[in-house]
Amino acid sequence: MKHPCIEYISACGWCEVYEGLVQSLAVEYQGQVEVKIYHSGVDTDYVAKYGAISKSMLIINERKAVAKLSKSAVRHAFEEALKT
Repeated sequence: MKHPCIEYISACGWCEVYEGLVQSLAVEYQGQVEVKIYHSGVDTDYVAKYGAISKSMLIINERKAVAKLSKSAVRHAFEEALKT
């Protein structure tokens, strides 16, 4: 992926709330931040990069993981991706 980028790994059905937020922010930051969404158990592309993940998380610029998700944490991740 090119930088800046956000990768969202959804490991549970409840976390689809954050998936919707990530999708809406992807539209808002279109052209500035590349966004990729993975679904645990369906997508396997992320396993080679990050290993098996059992908890939903955001990966910022392929380096920093955010596991404590909240709406503000997701918004902050997009801003952080732009800064680095």
